[in-house]
Amino acid sequence: MTPFLIASLALFLVWAVIFFLSSATRREQAIMSLVGLVLSPGALLLASNDYRAGGEAANTFGIENLIFSFALFGIAAVAYQAVLGKRVADFRGERYRISHPGLHWAAHLALVLGIWVFITLVLNLIFALGTIQSLIVGGLMIGTFMIADRRDLLLDALLSGLFIGILVFTTEQIFFARLFPDAALMFWRVENLSGIVLGGIPIEEILWAAVVGFAVGPFYEYIRRYRLY
Repeated sequence: MTPFLIASLALFLVWAVIFFLSSATRREQAIMSLVGLVLSPGALLLASNDYRAGGEAANTFGIENLIFSFALFGIAAVAYQAVLGKRVADFRGERYRISHPGLHWAAHLALVLGIWVFITLVLNLIFALGTIQSLIVGGLMIGTFMIADRRDLLLDALLSGLFIGILVFTTEQIFFARLFPDAALMFWRVENLSGIVLGGIPIEEILWAAVVGFAVGPFYEYIRRYRLY
């Protein structure tokens, strides 16, 4: 069992606790977890170029990476509602809708994710920005756009980002960097990062997690045109 797998399982445990305790958000949590699972191979393939080091711990398609992405997206999607007990209600500001609800949701999901991927690739391939920095900037732009269009989701995005950043830092710091410091040092390509480290975790890892919370937190409500109250 690799150190990162232990950290991923700890994060999954948090996912499971939220899933079983918050019945109102189970559907949203499950759907967004599957979205994270689908996206993880591509994201990890990009990260392996200049962010993740080689070796067993950073295996691009390793089960630990899939568990981590599955749990991270699911928790980020429902953190605000599950932790603070917020509920959702129909948002009447809908400007357009595809007739079938499933197609409407899927079309908007593909559009938003496609824009995030496009921004990331442009920044990475054309402007030569590092992979993790490109993902962070792309996520910030997507999250900012959703908040500009739906200001009622601002608190959701900010608190979700803060919660996920703290959660990933705590999980990796305790179950990864503290227990296996040598493996942690070899996990990232530190020469391609800023060099700022908090508790053995590069600042980019914490920022990336926070941005996932910031963008994914209001993601489901934005696509479904719900508002929090």
